[in-house]
Amino acid sequence: MIYNMAIAIEPQITHDMLCIAKKLGTVLVGLEYSVKTASSVKKKLVRMANKALEAGEKPKNDFEYLREIGDLIRYTELVDHNKMADKVRETMLLLEDKGYDVYEIDNKYLNQKGRYKAVHLNAISPSGQIFEIQIHSEETLAAGRMTHKLYEEWRKPETSLDRKAELYSAIKSTYDNLPIPRGIEHVGNYQKAV
Repeated sequence: MIYNMAIAIEPQITHDMLCIAKKLGTVLVGLEYSVKTASSVKKKLVRMANKALEAGEKPKNDFEYLREIGDLIRYTELVDHNKMADKVRETMLLLEDKGYDVYEIDNKYLNQKGRYKAVHLNAISPSGQIFEIQIHSEETLAAGRMTHKLYEEWRKPETSLDRKAELYSAIKSTYDNLPIPRGIEHVGNYQKAV
């Protein structure tokens, strides 16, 4: 039911996101992947259950996990690298003008130990659908393409801890070699209750 609702509301959110991108002079890339496939959702549910087991917790049921997945619908907004901070703020303002609520900013640039760089916005549509916007530049997308196979190996449960540490370091090094977007340190993280 939750998945079907996301599929039903996605065209309206996509329309609004395309209007926002047009106003900002940005581009939405990968629109064909704006809704996670059922197989991708299933894999994510398995990872969530495995993570609970590894932590010694009883896994939740699939319905509960599905309600927690904030990126059933997700977008990648491509912006000029040095204008990323401004485009994050402008995207948020235009979303709010359309009745959306941005309830979380996750600025990966603020995490010095993080392996990955981008800014993620989590929002709720006027109809109540949660979705994610990843704000990237050509530079961060290129780093993602370069490290994708490493990331896929890193996130496998069967990858040893030593190998995970090597992979994490290699991925992080790739992103750390990118220039820091101007003013990105002023885009603070926040999260409010949904």
